[in-house]
Amino acid sequence: MLPKRRLIIAGATLGGLLVFNGAAAFWAGMKAEDTLEEQHKMLASLPLFKVKSHSYDRGWFSSTETTELEFNRRLSGPYENMLPDNFKPLLNSTIKFTNHIKHGPFPGLSSLDFRPARALVTTEFAMSDATRKTLKTFFGDKDPITVTNRLGFGGGGELHVDVPSFDYEEALSGVKMKWKGFDLKLDYASGYKEYKTEANSPGFLLEASSKGSVAFDGVRYVSDIRPGATGIKLGTSELTVGNVQLNWKDSVPYSIKLNELVYLMTRMRVGEFINPSGEFKPSAVSLKNFRYQIVSSEQDEFINTRGKLDFAEFNYNDQHYGPLRLDVSANHLHGPTLLKLDQAISQIPFEGVDPAVLRKQYIDTIKHTGIPLLTNNPKLVINDFYLKMPSGETTLQGSLGLNGLQEADLNNSTAFLKRFEVEAKLSLPRKTLENLVVAQARTLFMVDQSAEVQPNMSEVEDLARSLLDSQLTQWKDEKFINEDKGQISTQLNYKGGNLSINNKKVGLPWEEQEDPAPTASAPAAKRQRRQIGGWQT
Repeated sequence: MLPKRRLIIAGATLGGLLVFNGAAAFWAGMKAEDTLEEQHKMLASLPLFKVKSHSYDRGWFSSTETTELEFNRRLSGPYENMLPDNFKPLLNSTIKFTNHIKHGPFPGLSSLDFRPARALVTTEFAMSDATRKTLKTFFGDKDPITVTNRLGFGGGGELHVDVPSFDYEEALSGVKMKWKGFDLKLDYASGYKEYKTEANSPGFLLEASSKGSVAFDGVRYVSDIRPGATGIKLGTSELTVGNVQLNWKDSVPYSIKLNELVYLMTRMRVGEFINPSGEFKPSAVSLKNFRYQIVSSEQDEFINTRGKLDFAEFNYNDQHYGPLRLDVSANHLHGPTLLKLDQAISQIPFEGVDPAVLRKQYIDTIKHTGIPLLTNNPKLVINDFYLKMPSGETTLQGSLGLNGLQEADLNNSTAFLKRFEVEAKLSLPRKTLENLVVAQARTLFMVDQSAEVQPNMSEVEDLARSLLDSQLTQWKDEKFINEDKGQISTQLNYKGGNLSINNKKVGLPWEEQEDPAPTASAPAAKRQRRQIGGWQT
């Protein structure tokens, strides 16, 4: 009798567990769909892509999500003429991927993974036969990319992306390619407001015997981001690169539309004046031990951000630079205003809008929303800048701030300028300043190569050097700058509407005294002076 009772109890227990597992899987499936819907909304908000189709088929123990993306041609359009002809057709293609979702509470049970979770998501990318054949050349039988996403019960999760390494070589063409892989881990909280990121790319090498080579190693990015009380994202982010080497053997012409690149990335028009063009001549470039770090913190309702950038060495042919240190802080930024300004700018429609109209919308939004940034005593500080160059060393320390600005001051240019407080201490090689002036002069006088009359650039450079020498001599005579062994130094202080350069006061327009009003006897006195001087009235 006892064994029978035990069997009944065991059967009931097993049945209860199955019912519980089924109910838990159904509940986990619903919650997983909510989490993945948030992810899809984030993806759909990216300006680089447009969602062509999206579907979600939820089952009891598993679900399937399929998404098709296409490139936003209105954003990529300005750059399409710069792309190789065999790459342009890819812009018309779609990116299709399918998420295979296994529901919790133990979604990895089939692979002996007993960690509890809402769901385990694996991503499969749809590829044409030609694409698969091409990737197989490099990766062999390994999947070219693996994406897994473990959704936690609390609404957060862990995303892991892995691209395996490969070693490829073409004996006939002399092309070698060595890729050491890529690994990304993202640990995110519910709502994606808080997340930790770690990405590593150990190295890459591309050698083309007739063209040159490109190589980098030791690329690592880490971040720890969380929302502050004001809603602004706080935390740290850091990128390090061990070495970068570029070596090209041919002259490569370039014409880069930087204004369109800024528009592509930030949706802001900045004009046509930052578009460089020219030619990359055969060169060798290397960069060693590059690092940047950004730390953002919050004090009451104000945000403080500090950024550091440095490298050990930068070489361009026979020119050697480094080390470089740059340490900059932006302090006492009004957090609620930063958040409102970001939200207001993000809501401005930009596709198909005339650039002049769009620019006015940005300016009006900043004027309407951003005033509290200026009236809450913001301050920009250059804690340290140091760069060793072939001609000497450049150093800079200083700060720029607004103190006590009122909104009414914006309507009075003199009152507005008097609210600024500036301190700066600068030292740089005379040769560096000369090179900058000569380069600017060449840019100003350069004409199209097809023009019948070409300026004599040697004369332009000599003129620029002569003018600079004359100006520096005048400044030295007036004690505005010091020069010692080819090194120029000065310091500037501006506060309360008073300016001094190198501890010497400089008169400003609003400090000039008006001439006193002439008296009744002034005309007679003036005539008398003329007669004394031998003048005739």
